[in-house]
Amino acid sequence: MSITNKERFGRLGPFLIVVPTLTVVGGLGFSVRGGFGAALIAGGAGLGWGLFLGFIATRLARRESRRPASANVSVFLAALGSGLLAGGALLEMMLLSAGLGTPSTTFTMIHPPFGDSFNLFIITLNSLMEWLLIPAALFLNWHIPKRRTLIVIAAVVFYAMRIWTYVYFVPNIFEFATIPPDGPFSAELVERFRLWVNLSWFRLGVDVLTNLLFLLAAFVPASANGTFRKLAGEKEVEKVAQSA
Repeated sequence: MSITNKERFGRLGPFLIVVPTLTVVGGLGFSVRGGFGAALIAGGAGLGWGLFLGFIATRLARRESRRPASANVSVFLAALGSGLLAGGALLEMMLLSAGLGTPSTTFTMIHPPFGDSFNLFIITLNSLMEWLLIPAALFLNWHIPKRRTLIVIAAVVFYAMRIWTYVYFVPNIFEFATIPPDGPFSAELVERFRLWVNLSWFRLGVDVLTNLLFLLAAFVPASANGTFRKLAGEKEVEKVAQSA
């Protein structure tokens, strides 16, 4: 890859991942309840938000002294957010699985007061990861190859899970939430809910994997590839050449 192509990849690489992803995920997320019109608006908002985040990250990266700190903070926050998300999801899955064992409590956990509290917690953290923490980590760590690889993998598995969530899990949980918690429940409905809960364990696995990948990325030094030292050295060479 030529120097020019590397520079273009360095500038445009994170945009090519973040902007299309937020456009698609935003459109899918709002289409569940709002239909095609809401999907178009949310997709446009996702496109604009991705470009805006990229603009802010580019501004932060202009000062080399700030680049390591910005990269570290973004990774640490993503690791913290994904860890809290995995912990909350584990507790929710344990409660839902326990509820499956007793027919009278099968749907209790998705109704107030339990359902509202857990839903608010999980939705808030998923939204932060989806719209802010992962995109920021991509933009601010793109120049660090080892971190970039780990964060890209984390982003791919996380957003794939979010797409699956909007296509299958969200429509079904909205339907289940309309069912009175005291029944009666048909055998077919209980089996559908059981499948929904069992498949949700895969989502928990993705949350745990995402957290592990960000933790691994956090242990990669922000200047591991010598980028900052190299750039500083190049500038000194240019000054000497100009003064000669």
